[in-house]
Amino acid sequence: MPAAVKASENMSKHLTKAEREVREQAEAAVLPDRGRTAKLKKPAIVSSSKRANAYWNQILKQMEGLALLDDLDATVLAGYCSMLARRDQTTLLIGQLMDRLGVQGAVEDGTRRRRKDAALSDQEWEDSAKAAPVLTPDDLVEAAAKLDALTGKLQALERNILQYAEKLGLTPSGRVRLAQKRAQAAAEEPDGDLFGD
Repeated sequence: MPAAVKASENMSKHLTKAEREVREQAEAAVLPDRGRTAKLKKPAIVSSSKRANAYWNQILKQMEGLALLDDLDATVLAGYCSMLARRDQTTLLIGQLMDRLGVQGAVEDGTRRRRKDAALSDQEWEDSAKAAPVLTPDDLVEAAAKLDALTGKLQALERNILQYAEKLGLTPSGRVRLAQKRAQAAAEEPDGDLFGD
């Protein structure tokens, strides 16, 4: 497993003055720069989805003043926003499926009954049992299969969302990695006059 990335101020490695300056410049490029504004063009896939559009606007507002994205990143950011919208939709579907099949209500009613067993009269107990939907074993198997499929999709979406966020520099470690790459690129540029030519 790779070592955790550190900001230049937390590094214990001995860097030359030139290496440290390059590293600090690269880190400064991903930290707030109030003079630069990103002008990303919103792709149609985001504009057509109300939820993805809301995520797009929210992310750009939060990134105001950061020099992380340019016009080339608009498509990747659009994919990220679309995945966030699909995650919300999948979570909503899971809740609706549990409600429709009575699984969520049955679990909640059962926990309430256990806590209030002594307080319920016989008639109240029977009435609460009649109000709960009757699930056949086939219904439960079907509900479990659908819930497994949806939760599997949700987990895959969440993994992809984290990968996109990392690549876009929307996570702390993603921003530090971007700074490291910029510092390495700047350090690898030939100085031009190393041997006094």
